[in-house]
Amino acid sequence: MSLLRNITSGLRSLFRRDQVDRELNEELRAYLEMEAAEKMKQGMSRKDALRAVRLEQGSLDVSKEVVRAAGWESLVETCWQDLRFGFRQLRKNRGLTIVCVLTLAIGIGATTAIFGVVDSLLLRPLPYPTSHRIVRIWNTFSPRGLTELAASEPEFLEYHQSQTLAHVAGFALGSTTLTGRGDPARLSVSWGTSDFFAALGTQPVLGRSFSPDEQELGHDQVVILSHHLWRDRFGSNPAIIGKPVILNGKSCAVIGVMPANFRFPSGDVDLWQPLPSLLPCESKA
Repeated sequence: MSLLRNITSGLRSLFRRDQVDRELNEELRAYLEMEAAEKMKQGMSRKDALRAVRLEQGSLDVSKEVVRAAGWESLVETCWQDLRFGFRQLRKNRGLTIVCVLTLAIGIGATTAIFGVVDSLLLRPLPYPTSHRIVRIWNTFSPRGLTELAASEPEFLEYHQSQTLAHVAGFALGSTTLTGRGDPARLSVSWGTSDFFAALGTQPVLGRSFSPDEQELGHDQVVILSHHLWRDRFGSNPAIIGKPVILNGKSCAVIGVMPANFRFPSGDVDLWQPLPSLLPCESKA
């Protein structure tokens, strides 16, 4: 039987059950009559022939159930009957219903939350072009229970001389105050070395990233804005590149604006500045 014919037959059995039952009864009776006629030809009476056929084939009700069970509509009908029975039981016992609903809600909510964490931390790749090649290095000191310590300046410079790493970058997080343009605002800032954006494979959409000489004290008064800060505070004005802004009372030149989807080290960072405490080495490619 073709798939379309099978589906059509099943739907007909579900929505025209009485008619299908009548047709099935007629087909089974005709079959019994044919079998009985064969036995009557062998010399049996009609009564004995019908009785012998029923003994061999079983009752009509059993035969009908066997025929119905062969179609997919039987599974649908069974599931529907089980659902109706379940709803009737839940309606009779309101306390059990409340417990079942709360259990399902807590289970679904907990599963969704756990999957969201696993997806963001383990399954979903980092939003950078070469995320599979990016690693983070830190120190541990088990005797004191310290599991994540930042690298010191000598350690950073040693890592920077590694022949296995294309770029080595350091960063730190803090805050700064923006003044001189509307109300003062406390902003989140990330200080990074000159290879910071190169290590992540991301460059500003406007302007440029830090140069090695801007890591030196006295040359570090530059800033790169996040896309949301550029949009909300500076009206998405492309002419902001090269203009000064006041951060913690010091004038800093805006040299770039990052893409809207850039979120490192976190989505709360408003701007980036050079990290002058780590003396730059020559960048390795």
